[in-house]
Amino acid sequence: MSYVHSPIPYEDNVETIPHDEADDIQTVIRYLQAILKTTQLKTHEFRADVHVKTHGYAHAELKVLPNLPQQLAQGLFETEGTYQAVVRFSNASSQIQPDAVPDGRGIAIKVYDVTGETILVDGIRGPTQDLVMINHPVFFARNVKDYLRLEKIIAESEENVLGAAQQTITAGNWNPLYWHWHEMLTAAAIVGKLPSHPASQTYYTMSPIRFGNYIAKCRVKPIEDLQTTYLDLITKLATESDAMRLVLEETLRNQELLFEFQVQLRTSENTMPIEDPTIAWPESESPYRTVGHLFLPRQDIGPLRHQDAFKNLAFNVWHALTTHRPLGGINRVRRWAYQASANWRRQETTAT
Repeated sequence: MSYVHSPIPYEDNVETIPHDEADDIQTVIRYLQAILKTTQLKTHEFRADVHVKTHGYAHAELKVLPNLPQQLAQGLFETEGTYQAVVRFSNASSQIQPDAVPDGRGIAIKVYDVTGETILVDGIRGPTQDLVMINHPVFFARNVKDYLRLEKIIAESEENVLGAAQQTITAGNWNPLYWHWHEMLTAAAIVGKLPSHPASQTYYTMSPIRFGNYIAKCRVKPIEDLQTTYLDLITKLATESDAMRLVLEETLRNQELLFEFQVQLRTSENTMPIEDPTIAWPESESPYRTVGHLFLPRQDIGPLRHQDAFKNLAFNVWHALTTHRPLGGINRVRRWAYQASANWRRQETTAT
């Protein structure tokens, strides 16, 4: 399959960083810490700010395909091989709620024992490549300032995520001519996703990463139809608040799961921005191409001891090879937000 244009080479100056962004990021973290503290006082738990409800952790393998063309044989995918991994399925909300409630869903992948230089995070340079994805191709905040407005509204009004995102986009101005309709509709689309089996969905990084000598967005897409039926999920949703966990456990006891790991290389500066993750990169200009398979063997993820083994596992897009460094303002703020959230949750372990 050929591209309309050739992939644009990665350069160290590919990002455009506003002069006041560092100050904005520090303000984001202060609001985030206030939100986490408020949640702890309400729930008596040291929760993360998003993806607080886990549907299940599973052991997995990431299998890099052989004989990839040069443009795709980059970084982690440079040579054929199999990496051990852990996968977490979760909701996207900042609240624990019944699975029948519409919401975004996420998958987080931690690939172990990667080779090559990794990024220093919180004084640690670990041998993992983390990928955090959601079942929507784009994000609802364009940049750090948009994200800052969101955190400010949540901290000051205790809004839910959708309400906060909508207030952020209207910015208190009730004249629709001044609203950011694109961002508002994206926020509604993410949190309004109807429930479906966690392993039947396609998940996206939303924002770009370095892909060796190039730049890419990533996604994982299920290859096979599930043996479980939609009716089974609907039945559980009607009677069980943790229906997603139950159907995921049942599925993995009875069958293996296989996803395509795909990348979309950046081929246009005009239609594929680095600094605006609310824009979907056109697949007509650069299609997603498969570079590996994410394989989940049959396993029993139900026992409490299995899930407790992963209780303190932290996923961070900056736990990455330097050849897969996250790019763009939303990823730059995530570097500090993920770290602040992980440090906060570690207090629960210390306290107990």
